[in-house]
Amino acid sequence: MRPQADPEWASVFALYDQIGQTYSTTRRPDRRISAAILDALGEVSSVVNIGAGSGSYEPVETVAAVEPSGVMIAQRPRGAPPAVRAIAERLPLRDDCADAALAVLTVHHWSDVAAGVAEMRRVARRRMVLFTWDAQAFASFWLLSEYLPAAAETDAALAVPLAVLSELRPGAEIRSVPVPHDCTDRFGAAYWRRPAAYLDRRF
Repeated sequence: MRPQADPEWASVFALYDQIGQTYSTTRRPDRRISAAILDALGEVSSVVNIGAGSGSYEPVETVAAVEPSGVMIAQRPRGAPPAVRAIAERLPLRDDCADAALAVLTVHHWSDVAAGVAEMRRVARRRMVLFTWDAQAFASFWLLSEYLPAAAETDAALAVPLAVLSELRPGAEIRSVPVPHDCTDRFGAAYWRRPAAYLDRRF
């Protein structure tokens, strides 16, 4: 599939183009988190990766990736599965096109979470896996609340509560995935034992 731009979503593309410029170097998948995601996917032969970014945590069974940012698509490794430039709320994929749909640290950027989840259900024959953070746990996270209040406010504004996701997918199983102290993926909570890294402009 060839990446395609949709003028209606130009502002969404622009946001991702701005925040995703260093993802291939700063968002290296952590092997322990990767193992948890693969375990949740189970035995599937085909996966579509929604909000795929530069390809972190993309299993070998991936047959297609959906990502709104051309900047992130350009960072995908050579030989990666084909990517289409689109959004979760409007997947350019046919019904039941894969065993599973995967969305890793992306739902907080969706403009319509219900529509995105519905689209994942539409394209996945067997299973859908969403990896995100627990807004309630973050609200009491000492590092953010006491030392990085601005970051805490941003996370609170973006977070999609687990209760909301559970309502959209009744009967879904919720699993806790610990963030290792030496996590190689530099997302928001990764530096809880290395707080000085939050001051590094590169990250």
